[in-house]
Amino acid sequence: MIDKIDCKNKYGCDSHKYLIALLKQTQQDTSIFPTTITEEEYIKVRDNKEDYDEWYVGLVGFCATFGSKWFGGYARAFKADKVTPRNYSNEAIRNLLKQAPKLKDINFACMSFENINKNISQYVIYCDPPYRNTQPYATERFPYDKFYQWCRDMSKNNIVLISEYNMPNDFECIWSKDLSCTLNKTKITRRVEKLWKLKDS
Repeated sequence: MIDKIDCKNKYGCDSHKYLIALLKQTQQDTSIFPTTITEEEYIKVRDNKEDYDEWYVGLVGFCATFGSKWFGGYARAFKADKVTPRNYSNEAIRNLLKQAPKLKDINFACMSFENINKNISQYVIYCDPPYRNTQPYATERFPYDKFYQWCRDMSKNNIVLISEYNMPNDFECIWSKDLSCTLNKTKITRRVEKLWKLKDS
């Protein structure tokens, strides 16, 4: 989302260190990116993360996996003819390369929402937390109640927008759209993506 915002100063934060390392590397130099990632390489990196640069672990963990879920199983499938194999990792890497020019002016940092300066004002803050009651992206439990209160507090002096399926009653849905969800390997499900803000904010 952040690369599509037309604004002079943009800041992107995430607590996932491998994701931030990948985004920073994409800003600096993509010439060292591989064109594809084999299943053998995927397994080797997954089981020995400490032996590789963090950006590369991020590339393998997100671009060679099903539904872009962090090491969610090596992605394999067929094209529409159901005969020709699809090279998921190549497609994902090419998409990242296309996005790279739009990432150049973004200030990325590895941090939790709890560490963001609470005194900022006049910002548009877009939040994309792990969706509650869905399969998590990581093993750590996301502090939803703290996050909700943080959104309330930050909404006093900023515009805070949250992507989620559901939010507490003091938030209102301002946009929604039906989408396909492919994080589940066995089937594609339909979800209603929603954008929320605090009421009267």
